Amino acid sequence: MDTTTAPKIIDIRQDGGGLTPLVPQIREGLNAREGQEKKLPTLLLYSENGLKLFEKITYLEEYYPTGQEIQVLEAYADRIADRIALESNSMLVELGSGYVQPLCCALLVAGR
Repeated sequence: MDTTTAPKIIDIRQDGGGLTPLVPQIREGLNAREGQEKKLPTLLLYSENGLKLFEKITYLEEYYPTGQEIQVLEAYADRIADRIALESNSMLVELGSGYVQPLCCALLVAGR
């Protein structure tokens, strides 16, 4: 790899506590063998740049949850809206969306 163009990874965590260094985790996660899941340490996704990266990842074909969530919400939108409307004190709770596209679909459904 050409080190003049390689991205620089800066681990801002404090030393100690038995934390695994980030660079080996990144390399191992991205060099997964065929048939194995590629992954990145979630710590990388806790910044503005990390969230942008995560958004891009959610649109990759191999990252299916976002597409599946959107399909479910679109397929059952009317039933979801009807169910929410049954109770005047209904709440729609999104637990740790990470990427908000499925949440936006859910809010559109709830607003019907």
